[in-house]
Amino acid sequence: MRGLSVALALALTPGLAAAQCGSLDVVLNCQIGSKTLTVCVGEGQATYAFGPAGSPELSLTRPLGQVQATPWPGVSRSIWEDITFENVGTRYTAAWISVDRMTEDLPTRGGVIVAQGEQKLADLDCKTGTAEVGVFAIADAMQAAGYCVDRVTGTYTQNCPD
Repeated sequence: MRGLSVALALALTPGLAAAQCGSLDVVLNCQIGSKTLTVCVGEGQATYAFGPAGSPELSLTRPLGQVQATPWPGVSRSIWEDITFENVGTRYTAAWISVDRMTEDLPTRGGVIVAQGEQKLADLDCKTGTAEVGVFAIADAMQAAGYCVDRVTGTYTQNCPD
């Protein structure tokens, strides 16, 4: 999976997103209105930033053990990942989807859902054509940090079989 991840990430991730993530891998970088959504992972952590480019209104950095990530189950023509950050009872779930993995042109879309409890506060989509993604960046970061996929729950766990 890492080879595909690197190849697609390089093809889909221009320098601006990489600059915002520093040494971390880009999960999603896009425009939502006049604001930028950037999600990065690596080195045992994940970062979420939303707001004007260069000076986000909200920036969250969490150890991977404190975020909830959903791995792509490996079926269907769509490839996707999501990651959820919590901040004082509010959840920010950033997700991207490649609409059709059977084509060379991987049209992507992404966005963020903001919720408190069961109440959805916002569902914001990336502006068409601006979603830059790191395909399998979450999966690669979780694996590097010692997590594996629990296929029963569809989540990452550190209770990996030997």
